[in-house]
Amino acid sequence: MPRVHVAIPIGRNAANCHKVLHATGAHWITQNHAEQKRLAELAERRGVKLMPRRQNLPSRGIESADVATVLGNDFTMDSFRFAGKPLRRVPISSAYEFTWDENRDFAEGGRNFLWMGSYGMVHKGLDLVLEAFARMPDLRLTVCGRPEKEEDFWQAYRHELTGLPNITFAGWVDLGSPEFESIRRTHVAMVYPSCSEGGGGAVIHAMHAGLIPVVTREASVDTGGFGETIEAATVEAVCASVSRLAENGPAALAQRARASYDHARTHHTIDVFSADYAEFLADLLDGRVGVT
Repeated sequence: MPRVHVAIPIGRNAANCHKVLHATGAHWITQNHAEQKRLAELAERRGVKLMPRRQNLPSRGIESADVATVLGNDFTMDSFRFAGKPLRRVPISSAYEFTWDENRDFAEGGRNFLWMGSYGMVHKGLDLVLEAFARMPDLRLTVCGRPEKEEDFWQAYRHELTGLPNITFAGWVDLGSPEFESIRRTHVAMVYPSCSEGGGGAVIHAMHAGLIPVVTREASVDTGGFGETIEAATVEAVCASVSRLAENGPAALAQRARASYDHARTHHTIDVFSADYAEFLADLLDGRVGVT
């Protein structure tokens, strides 16, 4: 179902009513254009034209609002700056939190990577990831999601998903399940070259699980000094970022994974989100809201 941003009025009466847009994704034009561009690039690269899956309905949410909250980082915020409205980042939270595992084997696990996402396989870069790992048989990829639900994508990438020894198609995996517990203990990083996100929730969940983010800027996830940025939406760029991380030794991978985990625990929890949003509301009602 397409996402629709809604401006929510906050205040006791019309005189002091503030219309707040709670933006859970990038602006609809940014997102729609980004997905269409990825589909066009895929058609040029592989000779197949797939259906768009993440097109949002047009709206005038930011134009109607007095102020907006944004779950993601500068990528998402930049998509709304044209409107000249105050923007406040309230970092996305996670529905799952995990304890740090001191016994992870980064020597073996350092060659195991994860892609995990919901619908919109091309939007979220699974096509690029599959093509990249098809070129890197010495590295292993696990895919958690439902690409089979997108029939055209499944037909285009059936071989990569089911016919390569270094790629495991695990299907839909609940983050609270023993299956995901095994994955998080045996994998080093989450590879996610998305074209547009409002905070990269799947990546944040993976960081809570102790995985290192390997992401595009458009994934809207802060990577600090612990993650890897995929510099372009190309197979070659995905290969370069994944290979660069895999070249790290076990000690360096452990350090980066712990920094990723600590960042998620510090910035992306339900408690932090609640506190940040309460502070935003207090600032709004006291007239202290500005662009941050």
